Amino acid sequence: MRKLAILIVALLLSANSRGAIAEGVLLGVNIWNEGLIPKASWESELQQMVKSGVRTIRTSLFANTTDFIIQASQHGIGSVVIVYPFLGSTAKPKGGWGRYSLSELNPQEFAAAFKPLFDKLEAEGVRLAALEFGNEINTTGFNGDLSDPGSGRELRLAALNNANDPEARAVAAGYRNYVRIMATLKDLRDRSQLNQHTPIISAGLAQQLGTKQTEVNLHDSIAFWRQEGMDKLVDGYGIHVYPSADLNRSVAARIDSLEKDMFSACRLGDKPCWITEWGFGNSTQSCPAVDATRLKLVQSMRSAFQHFAHEGLLAALIYYDWAVSPGKPDSWAIFRCGAVTEAGKLALSPM
Repeated sequence: MRKLAILIVALLLSANSRGAIAEGVLLGVNIWNEGLIPKASWESELQQMVKSGVRTIRTSLFANTTDFIIQASQHGIGSVVIVYPFLGSTAKPKGGWGRYSLSELNPQEFAAAFKPLFDKLEAEGVRLAALEFGNEINTTGFNGDLSDPGSGRELRLAALNNANDPEARAVAAGYRNYVRIMATLKDLRDRSQLNQHTPIISAGLAQQLGTKQTEVNLHDSIAFWRQEGMDKLVDGYGIHVYPSADLNRSVAARIDSLEKDMFSACRLGDKPCWITEWGFGNSTQSCPAVDATRLKLVQSMRSAFQHFAHEGLLAALIYYDWAVSPGKPDSWAIFRCGAVTEAGKLALSPM
């Protein structure tokens, strides 16, 4: 009976903990163009964000974005910063700018490059919304250990644990090194002054892309990291989802898909999912903005997300994305024609 009572108390505490998360789902929007626009334009863009109800942004942390993050903080806008594990690395990317082999990265090089940026934010009084360690490292675009195109397989946990599978063995070595560098990030966070309790989130993982390139299954990436002790280092697991744009898809079907594709992975432990990218495209570039179809899709998707928020499995929803760069059409942008679209307003509104 005593064991049963202890179990019931533990379950109630877990439910209460998750309920607290559900009450405070972090809403925000991705911004990626601040390094491409003049600094003189930052102030007007931030004022537009404040006016539009933006309270959190997700952006990369580099030397040329640190001042923007500081300026955003001065406007009351928090930042989920993407901290790339290849910061400071003397290794060479294998193709694209972010395609470093995780297995070749060095924790000391990372710390030497990250700490000055982090210290600068601390010195300016910036309290971050979260530290997200990397981006889509289960794909070839951000993981040079993945053969491109390689076998074209979706690697599962059994393959990552198979020492006789050379393709998967290389990826597993990189994943293990990623966890080691994550421990370095956590140590730096723990010794900071203002951000000791800032959540650390694993790299936002992509769903199965369905391309001919080798990738790692989302669930199995998390399962492998857990084997390596990741739960002791992170406060949540980053997920990216770009849902079906079928207007006839029911909320129930969307819930089933979300459960199968991602939330079941977070359900296995006590760390919630952070959706750091989600959204729908709208290729119509006319002004005034025509966004009625996307509004209906956002409504449907938020209803599905609400199910997981109530369970405490959802900690954040960061929409992709904010605005276009000058002269570059962006079908994902919610700031158009000088204002946020109705779909954008809904995506940013509290749940």
